Amino acid sequence: MGNFNTAIRFLPGAKRAPTLVDLTRPFLKRDNAQFLARVAQSLDKLSHTSWPGGVGVDRGGVACIGLIGEYGLIGYTIRRAQEVIRVDRTPSYWSHAFLAYSPLSTDPGVNRHPKRSGWIWESTLEPAVGFSSFVERNGVSVRRISDYTQASFDPFAAHCVPNIAILAIALTEEERKAILDRADDPNADQLRYDLAGLLGTWYAYITNPADRPNPLSAGSGVFSSAYVQLAYDAAGIDLAPGAHQRNTCPEHLWQAARRLGPMFRASDADGHRIERPVVGWYCIRDKACVAAPVDAEIPATLRDAMKQLERHKA
Repeated sequence: MGNFNTAIRFLPGAKRAPTLVDLTRPFLKRDNAQFLARVAQSLDKLSHTSWPGGVGVDRGGVACIGLIGEYGLIGYTIRRAQEVIRVDRTPSYWSHAFLAYSPLSTDPGVNRHPKRSGWIWESTLEPAVGFSSFVERNGVSVRRISDYTQASFDPFAAHCVPNIAILAIALTEEERKAILDRADDPNADQLRYDLAGLLGTWYAYITNPADRPNPLSAGSGVFSSAYVQLAYDAAGIDLAPGAHQRNTCPEHLWQAARRLGPMFRASDADGHRIERPVVGWYCIRDKACVAAPVDAEIPATLRDAMKQLERHKA
């Protein structure tokens, strides 16, 4: 039996964070570019808020954490693997985490644009076109956020993302800069964060789950969230309180923001430790964790695929 000592820390009396806003209903039939535009509007308003300790959120979401749950084999397998850390043993909503490097736009058209949308930094098995040679950067690459704006299923789309969230932990400007500087050098701590090795571990599990142990149960983290944690180490922030640092996964980040907000702390001018605000927005269109919707038209043969692709391009 797998090792189940991976569950999140339990905080007695903790309630769901009221600062995590559920946008599922208004964006259920809209794409993620519109969701991100709404988030950017909210961040802009919050950026004028002054919190104790000199912390705040960036108006465009720079250094914020993104979570997505994708359709497809990779997304499905990683979501199911995280069942072992959930109290109810249900699949996670999330298969991937990333770091926002440049601002989100309040214009959905900009968020959809392949050359104008914001940059994100990530560790992924599916790097963006032009960034496939990334092993020398410890398994880290970059892409435009526009790649993740497709919410509905399309067998010919590179990424179909029904679930998406943006999490913002209040930071000082110095912390925000330190996080980005650390993320810019993913080779900084390869002893603790062998992201390229994690990519290999998860690839082996995804392609042969019957014969491979769940990497989380074996003590290995998910590469995407491990990279985000590597970055936040520069600000001394543990994104998964109570979890073993080496098996951090997207679900840990979600549960920490959702229920363990009081465990995040900052120092005020007098050196006192004060609670660090955590805010976020999410849209969850696929709670069941499916590789594809039941009504999806998936080609069964190569000839069918060719015919559908011709119609798709017409």
